[in-house]
Amino acid sequence: MTDSYDVIVIGAGPAGSTAARFAASGGAKTLLLEKHPVIGYPLCCAEGITVSGLNRVVEPDPRWIVSKVGKLRMFGPKGAIGAITHPDAGYILERKIFDRDLANLASKAGAQVRVGVDVRDLLYDKSGKIVGIKAQANGSQSEIQAKVIIAADGVESEIALKAGIDSYPKPGQIEAAYQYLLGDVDFEPETLEFYFGTEVAPGGYIWVFCKGDALANVGISICPVKSPRKKAVEYLNEFIEKRFKRYTILERMTGGIPAYKADMPLYKDNLLLVGDAARVVDSLTGAGIANALLSGKVAGETAAKMISDGVSGEKYEKEFTGYKQKELKYYYLARELLLKMTDDDFESVIKFVDDMFGDRVVTALNPSTMIRKIILAHPRLLKLGRHLIF
Repeated sequence: MTDSYDVIVIGAGPAGSTAARFAASGGAKTLLLEKHPVIGYPLCCAEGITVSGLNRVVEPDPRWIVSKVGKLRMFGPKGAIGAITHPDAGYILERKIFDRDLANLASKAGAQVRVGVDVRDLLYDKSGKIVGIKAQANGSQSEIQAKVIIAADGVESEIALKAGIDSYPKPGQIEAAYQYLLGDVDFEPETLEFYFGTEVAPGGYIWVFCKGDALANVGISICPVKSPRKKAVEYLNEFIEKRFKRYTILERMTGGIPAYKADMPLYKDNLLLVGDAARVVDSLTGAGIANALLSGKVAGETAAKMISDGVSGEKYEKEFTGYKQKELKYYYLARELLLKMTDDDFESVIKFVDDMFGDRVVTALNPSTMIRKIILAHPRLLKLGRHLIF
């Protein structure tokens, strides 16, 4: 490992590996660092992604896809059931393979990839400009120079904080998540299940994502301020005992899911933030893989142009927000509405969704349009969520 690069990417998740791939393919001498010894592990992710979210950035490899998604089923706290059939809705990925292959694609594009390297701090010159990183690997310290740094170090991004960017989620702006990989379970193939209710998953929901061969990701996200006395895992354990006649726990995963932060900058001088470090998460569902990939792609392309053409990090922020800011803000506001919903609200919404879609097959689905229709049809929700209509 040399001690000077054009671009250093910190974190080899989907955002970081994609950023490294596009920076390297753009001609920048690129280093991708991952602090864990194994790429793709550990993680807390339901592993779902839309077809468009994946195809927009990378050509899918069948090895990454363990299940296709063709149907969504929603369950209310008092028995309401709604279903949407969409044969090409998305995929359930095997992140251990997916993440590793994305890092390999970065390597094939020319990036150097190193695992087991923990980035501890940033290097600054006398003028205060970031000029590299301080890292530790195998018990030894090193300093590595770089012209551009891309932080892809997750929801608790230490690099963003060290650079003076206020990225820390405030109370109520982060979901507590817990997930099991269950084996020997029964479910409807190619179907996602979602369970809602103030006593089921306050401020969030429970999911069952089938991975084929009697395997499923079964998890929960809750808003901790809505449940000060009960942990996410307690709700999840109660649900699993009711939902499955038999099961075996193969993995346990836990983590935090941040809400989008509209006033948070995506860059500072020659530092770019991507993925969860940039808080570019769908606040309503907690989905983050597609936005991680897109932010990584745009940041990597921008980083290469920062080296070759002298553009600034502003190009990255303008391009990415041009693609995604309106959507991210809308889903943030939709989450605010969800946090106010009662069990009766959930029942009414799920029944409305089932009436709206029935047994017909959907070939295209616009979530924001569906949310507007739901709100307009329910006077109480209209009162609570007028900001989502106007």
